Amino acid sequence: MDNDRQRRSTWIYATGAVVLVLVTIFAVAFAVQEHNDRVFSEEFTEAASELQDTGARIASIRDAEMKDMDDYGRAFSEIGPLVDNYDRHLQRITDLYNQARERDERLLSVHRLYRRPHLTNWESMSEILDITRALNKVMRQETSVIQNMAQLPESERIRFWHEHFLPLEAQEKGLRARLLIVGQRMSPAEQ
Repeated sequence: MDNDRQRRSTWIYATGAVVLVLVTIFAVAFAVQEHNDRVFSEEFTEAASELQDTGARIASIRDAEMKDMDDYGRAFSEIGPLVDNYDRHLQRITDLYNQARERDERLLSVHRLYRRPHLTNWESMSEILDITRALNKVMRQETSVIQNMAQLPESERIRFWHEHFLPLEAQEKGLRARLLIVGQRMSPAEQ
């Protein structure tokens, strides 16, 4: 009888120890993931802020009232370097987005136990990044067209403007409208 009682006690203590170890491992994993999520979130927020700031600077120059071709030339000479900077910020946020999406799709993720992934927001964010890349490409093309136009004789500029710049401007406006629509689809918790 004493042996049975001792074995039962040993089993109870061993089971309790295993449960305690598992709970401790889960708690540590949870704490580490929460810390990593917080650090990642701060990095993502910083990257998004830099992207927005650069985008706002480009938009303020682009949306200013321009009266003649010289105004466009000056504006797009300022936009050119900003577009390069915007490319770097866009690549950084794309990399962070891809990293976050991979983390969210992992099978053994602790936060899957208490957070539901927002698939609609992942899709919307992916679409926003695609539209933003397309918009940036158009802005780069517009800058190039304006630079090329500045080198033309005055008599050829208007035709060049109509043939090369205005279609890009229409494309830019369409992309901006799509970006606004997709941005509105995202849930407030994930914006």
